[in-house]
Amino acid sequence: MAAIDYEALVHGGVAGPTGAAGPTGAAGPTGAAGPTGAAGAARATGPAGPGASASAPATATSAGVTGTVAYSAGFIYVCVATNTWVRAALATW
Repeated sequence: MAAIDYEALVHGGVAGPTGAAGPTGAAGPTGAAGPTGAAGAARATGPAGPGASASAPATATSAGVTGTVAYSAGFIYVCVATNTWVRAALATW
């Protein structure tokens, strides 16, 4: 039987094999949700029934939100910038 070198084992001899890895720990909590974005601008108005739309602007600089669409008996109006309206005449074809 071969002799065991206890001195090498205790004071820096050849290392033995590495053991198997232990189990992974549980996942941490999920972070909080981020803030909700700002609401979008108002969009096209729906029909107000026959006749004039309740939101047709009185002038080209009447209060309005970009993207709003309105109509009257003779025109369709589109707000192209804050408080800036353009209009087009309605006609049959």
